[in-house]
Parts: sequence; C-alpha cells; structure tokens
Amino acid sequence: MLVYFVRQRRDVPFDWIFLMFGSFIVACGTTHLLEVWTLWHPTYWLSGLIKAITAFVSIYTALELVSLIPQALALPSPAQLETANYQLAKEVAERKRTEEILRETEQRWQLALRGNNDGIWDWNLKTNEVFFSARWKQMLGYEEQEISNHLDERVKRVHPDDLDCVTKAVADHFVKTTPFYINEHRVLCKDGSYKWILDRGQALWDENGKVVRMVGSHTDITEHKQAEEALSSLLNQLETIVEQRTAELTKINESLEAEIIHRQQIEEALRESEQRFRATFHQAAVGIAHVETNGRWSLVNQRLCDIVGYTPRELQLRTFQDITHPDDLDADLKYVEQMLTGDIQTYSMEKRYFRKDGSIVWINLTASLVREVSGLPKYFIAVIEDISERQAALRDRQLSQERLQASLLEKEVLLKEIYHRVKNNLQVISSLLSLQSEYIKDKQDVEIFQKSQQRIASMALIHEKMYRSTDLARINFGEYVQDLVASLCTSYELNEDAIALIFNIDEHILLGLDTALPCGLIIHELVSNALKYAFPEGKKGEIKIEILEYPNKQILLNISDNGIGLPPNFNFNNTASLGWQLVDALATQIDGGINIKNEKGVEFQILFSV
Repeated sequence: MLVYFVRQRRDVPFDWIFLMFGSFIVACGTTHLLEVWTLWHPTYWLSGLIKAITAFVSIYTALELVSLIPQALALPSPAQLETANYQLAKEVAERKRTEEILRETEQRWQLALRGNNDGIWDWNLKTNEVFFSARWKQMLGYEEQEISNHLDERVKRVHPDDLDCVTKAVADHFVKTTPFYINEHRVLCKDGSYKWILDRGQALWDENGKVVRMVGSHTDITEHKQAEEALSSLLNQLETIVEQRTAELTKINESLEAEIIHRQQIEEALRESEQRFRATFHQAAVGIAHVETNGRWSLVNQRLCDIVGYTPRELQLRTFQDITHPDDLDADLKYVEQMLTGDIQTYSMEKRYFRKDGSIVWINLTASLVREVSGLPKYFIAVIEDISERQAALRDRQLSQERLQASLLEKEVLLKEIYHRVKNNLQVISSLLSLQSEYIKDKQDVEIFQKSQQRIASMALIHEKMYRSTDLARINFGEYVQDLVASLCTSYELNEDAIALIFNIDEHILLGLDTALPCGLIIHELVSNALKYAFPEGKKGEIKIEILEYPNKQILLNISDNGIGLPPNFNFNNTASLGWQLVDALATQIDGGINIKNEKGVEFQILFSV
C-alpha cells in the first residue's frame, strides 16, 4: 500500500522513506511467516537471511531518519498549508479574473481594429518593426501578407515630395517640440495611385528620455481633399462677388465707410474660413443648391431654406421659376439659356424671391453649369446670398446722399456769398480810407493811410481769390502773389525798365485762409519796402520773390533784392516801424522763423510748416 501511495502521489516529498518503510514491513512480516514455516521445515539459514535483511533495512532506515527528521520538521503544518492553499486559491482566482479581463480587452482591441475606419500602426523603435492593422493594408489595396512589418515598408510608400515633411514632423515630436505627431501626406497604393491620409501618432519614452515606441493611426482623407478643392473654387467665386461689391461701394460717399469696413471684415472672414473650411455642404454661410436643367431644386442647404422660408422637402417639390419674382424671371431665363448653349460659363444677378409667407426677399444669385464628361449639361450650382438689408441700406444711403449733396450745395453758395461780402466790405473800408486821406494835410499821415489802404486791398484780394476758387477752402498761392505784387507795382508806379521782378513760385502750393492772409501781408510789407527804399534816385536792380514747397510739408518764403541793403546799425527786433513789427507778428502767427541776410542787398527768409 505504501508503494502504491508513492506511485500515485509523485509530488510527495521524501518518497524514498516510504519505500524503505514498506521494505521493512514486508521483511519483518516475512520473518514471522518463516518462524511458523520452520515448525515443520528446518530452513534456518533462509530464516536467518531474511532476518539479516530485515535488520539491515531497519538500521539503514533508522540512520536515514536521523538526517530526515530536521527536514521533516521544516515542512509546513496543516494550518500553514491551509493558509497557503487559501492564499494560492485567491491568487489563482485573481489570475483567472485578470486573464478574463485580458481576453475581453484583446477581443475589444480586435473588434476595434476590425471595425475602426482608421488604419492602426505600432512602431517598435528597438527592432524597427511596425505592426500594421488589416484596415491600414486594406486602405492601400494590399492583402494581409503582402506587406512585411519592417519600417522600410512604410517609408518607401510615402510620396517623395512629402517625405521630408513627414520626417521633420516625427523628429519634432521625438524631441517634444510638438505634443503629438500629426501630418497630412500622400501614400502609394498597390495600384500605383496615391491617397491623401491624415497621419497621427503618440510616442512613448523610457526613463532615459529615449523613444522606444510610437503608436498611431491614419485616416483616408482623399475625398475630403477633393471636396476641399471644389469648395475652394466655390469660395473663389464668392471672393470675386465680394470684390465686385466692394468696387461698387467705393464709389459711394464717405457716409458708406461703415458699410465698406463691414464688407472688408466679411472678406477677411471668408479668407480665414478658407483655411479652416472643413464643414459640409449644409453648413455653408450662404444658400447653396444644385438645380436641375429644368429648374427643379435637387439639393439645397439649410441656409437657402432659411432665406426662402421653405423646408428642404418643400423646396425640392418646386422649381426656381415658382419662387422667382415675375419681373426678374425673363432675365434669369435668358442667362440660363446662354449657359446651356455655351455662350457664358457663369452669371451673377440681383433678383427677388417669394418667401413661403408671400413676402419678397432680395438675393444675389451666382450660378455656374456643371457638365458631363461628354459635354452635356448636368446641373447648375447656385450660390444665393440674402441682400435684403443691404438693398434697404443702399436706398436709405442714396436718399441721405442726395440730402447731403443738397446741403453741401447750399453751404457752398453761402460760403461764396460770405467771401464776396467780406471782399466788398474791405473794399468799402479801403475807399473810406482813400476819401478820408483827401482831408489830411500832413504828408506822413497821408502815407500811413495809403499803407493801411494797401494792406486792406491785399486782404480783399485773398477773399476775392477764395470766392473764385473751386476749393473754397484754399487758394492757389502763386497766382495770388503775382496779382498782389502787380497791384503794388501799380500803386508805386514801378519803372519796369529800372526794376525787374523775378518770380520763382511752385505752381501747386495751396494755402487756407488762416495761412494765406498773414503770408500775403508779409509779402506786401517786404515788397513795398523794396520798392520804396532799395533803389533810390532811379537806381536799377531786381526784386526776387521765391515760394518753394519742401517734401516735409514746409514752405520757404524768400524776398530779396540787390539794392542798397539795410543800414549798418539796423536791428530788426528794436525797430519802431509798424511794418517791421507787423512782419514779426505775422511770422510768429504762422510759426515761422525769420532769417535776414544783408549782403549785396537784403534777403528775408521765412520757413514755416503748412
């Protein structure tokens, strides 16, 4: 039985000791049987041999037990075994649950790989091997075993023009310049064509900061790219429409600037939306529709439905003729006929639609014809923009512009009348001074009256120029100076053979009243002094008047003569002459600096800003 037990329980420790005990029991039992046997048969030698064997087995077993007892005592007790068995059973249960979770996770992962429309890849950087999901291979037209798992299989399928871009994107992610790897590029398919894919990935770094693994996916975006190109063409048409409208609006008066700014904002928004534009047909900001050649709406977006107040189903049961205003229908049908015959490729017009509630909405329609490969008309693409508010605003602004123009005309007439009356009043004052001077006997007083009369005449001349100017705010200063100097020459009875007048005046200097008036008085005083004092006793010479405009909006006023010049002790700031004081005050009024040169005559330079 002990031998049978050892053979059935081969995991029992010290199984040899059981065999020794079994041998001892068999030998001992055999000696007892031989003692009974020797009662009838005297086989003492055999009985002694069996006892000797029994003794040898018992002694050997006892000796072996000496070294076995410490090991046997070290064996766990039943309680310890029970605790260990319980803990082991718990671990086994936990392991089974973990294995079950892993199996479920593996099943979900396999289902995700089979059901996901994206291709999955897993790159082991240590071995340079890449796992490609079945969907990844299916996208490119390959069977399961047609692509190896080496990295080169992926690299050689990237379009040569996109390889540098892909390499840089991966490198930037590896050095953590970008948090994720994402790139759009072309990949070679089995049939030799290329597909656009959106490739995304995330790297895994070890504790040393070295990339050991990268997992990602790629999505086929070829159709999306093609749709983007079609939408880009549509946006170009919209941009052309916007530019045309902007060109028209620029012709309207400054009161339309707010509308122009709004239009520019729309254009900027359109340009930005072109970069971000990934929305579908129904998310467009304008009405877009496919219209059959017989006029029936075949495909409409929500924006068009909002404009005309119909649901998509209601609108598709109608034609564009059903909702077009009768006054606009003939022109619309004429454009359609020209497109069908190939005379024009696209057309744009402003027209009216009837809304579902019977109201009228103004729209801007841009239509183009899509043809079959054979050239036959297929359908129209229509872009509809609601311009009702803009039409109302244009009507309001046209009315406001008419009122503004009438008001400006009225103010222009009033301003001319003011200039005319001021000029007349100054002439009356000049005439009064002339009459009053006839009663003055003192020659010096008469001269003072005459100077005042001449100064008033120079101011009246400015108002005369203002009255006759088309600008009403500025005069041509060159023409005014020449008329002013001519008037002074007449007053002083200039001998043209003795004194020559030289003018060097920029032709396009325009000055307002506040600047022209003090400049005119300064020129009056300086030219008058030159005519009176520079050439005594009929001496010959020349007077030069220069007015030059500099690029920094500064004007140089230069009055010079080659006469006798100023006295040696002349001090401009301490002179008691009213004329010199007037020149100084007027120069200060226009923020101009006076520079006097008393060499070979006298030269006055006044530089001021416009």
